[in-house]
Amino acid sequence: MAKEYDVIVVGAGPGGTCCAALLAKKGLKVLLLEKNANVGGKTMDQVVKGAHGERWATAGLPAVRGPFIDAFKALGIESKLDIVVKPMMIKYRHSGGKWMSNVFDLQNVGGQDPSESLGSMGLNKKEREIALQLMAEFYAMTPEQIDKLDDTSVTDWFAQRPEIPLAVYRYVAYSLQVNQEGLPEHMPMSVVDNYVHQTSQPLGYPKGGYGRLTEDMAEAFKNYGGELITRTRVERILVEKGWATGVLTRGGLFRAPIVVSDAGIQPTALKLVGEEHFDRSYVAYVKGLLPALGFTGVRYILREPVLPYALYQIWSDDSWWDLKEYLRIKAGGAPKDVTVSLVVPTNYDPNMGPPGKQVVVFGTNCSPDTRDDAVLKAVIKRAEEEVAETLPEIVPAIEYKGYAGPRDVAALSRDEALPGSGGEYALAMTIGQTGKYKPSAKSPIPGLFYVGFDAGSTKRWHGSNCAVDSGINVAAMVYQYYLGRQFVGW
Repeated sequence: MAKEYDVIVVGAGPGGTCCAALLAKKGLKVLLLEKNANVGGKTMDQVVKGAHGERWATAGLPAVRGPFIDAFKALGIESKLDIVVKPMMIKYRHSGGKWMSNVFDLQNVGGQDPSESLGSMGLNKKEREIALQLMAEFYAMTPEQIDKLDDTSVTDWFAQRPEIPLAVYRYVAYSLQVNQEGLPEHMPMSVVDNYVHQTSQPLGYPKGGYGRLTEDMAEAFKNYGGELITRTRVERILVEKGWATGVLTRGGLFRAPIVVSDAGIQPTALKLVGEEHFDRSYVAYVKGLLPALGFTGVRYILREPVLPYALYQIWSDDSWWDLKEYLRIKAGGAPKDVTVSLVVPTNYDPNMGPPGKQVVVFGTNCSPDTRDDAVLKAVIKRAEEEVAETLPEIVPAIEYKGYAGPRDVAALSRDEALPGSGGEYALAMTIGQTGKYKPSAKSPIPGLFYVGFDAGSTKRWHGSNCAVDSGINVAAMVYQYYLGRQFVGW
C-alpha cells in the first residue's frame, strides 16, 4: 500500500526545503524526497579531506533583508542565521596591463564612497561620475519602472544611451556573469537595477556554509512533523485523469493530491511527468525556456593560511562575455581572461577546514551543456592561471585540488532534459522569461507546482536567494490550494 500525504515535495534544494518546512509548520502532512544523501542541491556542503564548502564559489548573502532572513523568521529559527561579513578584495586590469588591487568593505556598503570600488574596476574619474549617476537613477526607480525594464536587454539599453562609456557597460556585463546569470544581449536591464538595490546592504557568508542554511530548514521541517527521505530518486510524478496523484520512486509509491517539484521546470515537465500530459503549446513553451550560464568549480586545500581576505573578485577588460565571445570560446577559441569569483570559507568560519589549513573555492562561467568538456577545461585552465597571477602566494601552499562542472550540477540538482542544458545556474532569466514574465509556479496539471529558481519568484533575486523567495511564495500558494480542496471536499 502506498503511503498517503497531503503534499509531496520533490527535491531538497533551498527552495524545496523552505517550501516543505513552511507547509509542515501549517500542519500539513508533508513528504520531502531527495535523490542525494544530503539536502542543499547546488549549495550542498561537500566535505573533502576534512574541508567543508560548496563546489562553487558562493558568497554575497544579504545580511539585513532578504529571503533567507524572511524564511528563517517564518520558521522560528532566526537565531541560527549567522551571516559573517568581511571585506572583499577586487583584482582588475586593463587589456595588456598589470593587475590592480582594491579592498571593498562589504559591511559598510551604504556608508563608503562607491567611487573607490568603481575606480578599482577600471573606471576613470569621468566614467565613475557617470556610473554614480546611473546608480542614483536606479535607486530612484519605482517597481513599475523596473517592470518596464523586463522588456529591454542590457545591450539595447546601453545602445540607447551612447553617452555612457564602454567601461560602464563592461562593468554591468561583469556583474551579470559574476553571478553566473547570462549574456548582456539576453539579460533584461531590470535584473541590473535589482542587483544595485540588493547589494546596497552588508553582504556576507553564512557561518557553516550555504549548505548549512538548507540543513537548518530541513531540521525545522522535521521538527514540525515533516518526513524527509534521502537517497531516493523520483522516477515519475504520477498523473491520473489529468490530476497529480503522487510519485513513483525506486523505493516505492507515495501518494498525495499535491506534488511540488524542485527539480526544475524542464526536467519535471519533460521527464518526470512526460510531454503526453500537457498540451503541445505548453510543451513548446517549456522547451523554449533558455538556460543561464553554467558553473565551474575549483577547490584548493592549502597546507597553511596564506590569503588574508575571505572573498576575491578577479576580472579584466577581456574577461566578460558577450554572445560573440561566448560562441568563439564554444568553437574552441582560448579565453583571453575569465571572470573569477574566489571564496575562502575558512576565513569566514575556521571550523570549515582542517586545523591550520585554508580552504579556497573559486570558479568562473562556462557553457550549461554537460557535454562541453573542451570549453570547461579551457575556462578552468585560464581561471587557475589568473589565480596564480593575481594571488601567487597560493601556489606553493596547495596540497589538494578538486574540480567540478556542469555534469556535477546535473548530478546534484538539474537532470539534463534537453541537449545543451543541465549544467545551468537556472532557467528563465532572459528577456521575456524573467521578472513579470517568470514562469508560473502553478502548472496546467491540477495539484502540480514548481518551486526553486525557475518559478515562483518575481523579485529578481540572485541564486539561492531567488530559490528561497520562491519557496516562501509557493508554500503560500500551495496552502491556499490545499484549503480550497478541503472546502469542496476533493
